[in-house]
Amino acid sequence: MTVPDNFARHGLSNIKEWNDMKKIFVIAVAALALVSCGNQSTQTTETEEAAVEQPSVAKTAPVATDGKVIELDDASLLTPGVKVDQLTIVDFNAVWCGPCRQLAPVLEEMASKYQGKATFISVDVDKFGELFEAYNMGQSIPAVLFIKPDGTTFKKIGTGELLPAENFEKIIDENL
Repeated sequence: MTVPDNFARHGLSNIKEWNDMKKIFVIAVAALALVSCGNQSTQTTETEEAAVEQPSVAKTAPVATDGKVIELDDASLLTPGVKVDQLTIVDFNAVWCGPCRQLAPVLEEMASKYQGKATFISVDVDKFGELFEAYNMGQSIPAVLFIKPDGTTFKKIGTGELLPAENFEKIIDENL
């Protein structure tokens, strides 16, 4: 069997290669469809579980009085709807994340500078991934959540808007 001109144009020398390429393409599309469907159902389930787990009586978030970043060790202290007495800045991070390590000293500096005015909490997403998801933080870290005493929240994903430190400081000042 001869190879049609359009096969040769695409670098295929025979029909077997063409059929192999079609099989690979179909398998790749099927795998992508399965992965996409699997992620959607998982996200829906986790969101429903997070809604069920939220307490009916809002807890109060921890408050730092020593000018240091609090390392979260109990996710129930920071569930969505938590009450805060002062601006609370939650850094979702991981030890293996380079940008997270760049942001960490800035958080320490801000915690010291804003002692008594703002609380800084560090959350390891490898330990408390469900909390990261409960706040719908997306899929990238570092992700910083700002919780105001009136209950409003906003987030900054990545370091673009937070570094250098002066940028972070400006965001804090505007929200105190």
